[in-house]
Amino acid sequence: MQVELVKKDDIDTKLKSRKLYESCFDEGKDSFVDYYYDTIIKRNEMIIVRDNDEIVSMIHLNPYIYNICGVMHNVHYLVAISTKKEYRHRGLMAKCITKALEYLKSLREPFCYLVPDTKELEMLYQKFGFGTVCKFSLDKFSNLEYDIYPEKNEEYIKLMKKEDYFLKFETKEYLDDLKNKVVMFNVLDESNYNVVFFRSKRIYVCQEV
Repeated sequence: MQVELVKKDDIDTKLKSRKLYESCFDEGKDSFVDYYYDTIIKRNEMIIVRDNDEIVSMIHLNPYIYNICGVMHNVHYLVAISTKKEYRHRGLMAKCITKALEYLKSLREPFCYLVPDTKELEMLYQKFGFGTVCKFSLDKFSNLEYDIYPEKNEEYIKLMKKEDYFLKFETKEYLDDLKNKVVMFNVLDESNYNVVFFRSKRIYVCQEV
């Protein structure tokens, strides 16, 4: 089983990841999954492992433009990090994360980020160079001053309005859990940035996907 990079225009392959996505995330939330696989996968890339033609492990690389102290940069949000239950504990996820970081470094992006679901995952991602930098924000359109934040362009506004729409249907327990999550960065271009730099800045992350 080889680790593969699935490029943006390979929609057919990306659609095959839906079965794994539904088994690991948002089960029963058909309208959101429909939205994700109608809209989000048209703009992202993926790292996958296949067994024959079935995707058994994956990471989605969802792109955003971030304003870093006044300079615009392309960055990626690592989402839907998952492995089919029967294939876990074989090192597939480690291979996917390693491949993702190598690819994003080749793009000369300053950092990538993710939002771990649990403390255990937070500790796991630290082994791959991720460090906790801020809390996740439920406010999609904050007017507060930040040093590092997503650029509020037309695409961003459209995506965040949709996320706000879906949040209206979530339970209080889900929202409480979401606002307590942390954001982790992995510094990819150490010639320009370092962990101390990020920890000294006000950072705003609110994207769920």
